[in-house]
Amino acid sequence: MLIVGEIHTALLPHSRPLTPEEARAALSLAVGETVVQWARPVPHTASPTLLHGVDCRLPLAPKPDNEHADDRSANGSVRAVGTVCSRAVLTGGHLLQGSAWTAVAPPRRPRRMPWSYYLARPGTLETIGNFEAERLARAFLAAETRRDRSELLDTAAIARHSIHDVLARPVLDQRPPVKTGSTRLRWAAIADPARGRAVAFRLVGNDRRRMSMVTGVVDPESVAAAAEDLAVHDWLLTAVAARIALAKIGEDPRHTLRTLRPVVDHLLHLWSAGARTSRDLEFMWDSLERRPGLSRQWATMTERVRSQIDYGAADLAAKMLDMMEQGQRRGGGPDQFLR
Repeated sequence: MLIVGEIHTALLPHSRPLTPEEARAALSLAVGETVVQWARPVPHTASPTLLHGVDCRLPLAPKPDNEHADDRSANGSVRAVGTVCSRAVLTGGHLLQGSAWTAVAPPRRPRRMPWSYYLARPGTLETIGNFEAERLARAFLAAETRRDRSELLDTAAIARHSIHDVLARPVLDQRPPVKTGSTRLRWAAIADPARGRAVAFRLVGNDRRRMSMVTGVVDPESVAAAAEDLAVHDWLLTAVAARIALAKIGEDPRHTLRTLRPVVDHLLHLWSAGARTSRDLEFMWDSLERRPGLSRQWATMTERVRSQIDYGAADLAAKMLDMMEQGQRRGGGPDQFLR
């Protein structure tokens, strides 16, 4: 079985984190459906899962023995019909994600069936034609580079749709505490018990990422949750690195303090790698912690942020004391700086 999906991650446009009650109201995307919440280790809220019916094409990557083709070429495609799952996820009351995923399965019938047939298998696309999981996974990850994408499965649009209503809630004041960008993670997982477990994670440009995985038999929603967990922590690394780059460290202590203080107030406490990953998929984090070492990078950056806050505050305090001493020498007294 092949499981594919996409996740968009960004900071919620609100000046403070939503309370659990506000988060529950904001993510109530379906009447009568339950919003799921966790309190530890970081507050986490997930909307009800929505289903989207699709009748689309899935691209195929070149065959392994075709050395002259590349994933941007027209290597053919396979028709697929079924439903795609989506949900909105909020971490720490601050980080909003739109997530879409589906399982791609080989055909049970040789022709297109009525919609009732596909609705009885929620969250599954059934191909009409050949099913080659490896070629489908490779092509899905690189589908955005294809010249013609008009008929292909658009998980990006489905992921955005899942957070459209959340972003329109009147409770949001549209004043995020930190100016940051968004990231997009496109992922594919092959569930094959006969193969060894493996994971690969790549940065593609400034805001796009790709993750491929080989695992045993696993629930598609569990893979989606693990991918959401990875996307949150990749976004944190990206956002904090960007703020450090803007902080003018070593040049202007006051600017450094103003730039890094919101990071300490709103982002540093959200790191909890692996908290939303099931036991069957813990190997994903084990592998990523060895290389590239996400938690090591996080620890290095957070130590730098905190040390710059401490150094900057100490430097400003020393300058204030110097000003007070100069005032005392002139006979103005220390109280003039407190008025």
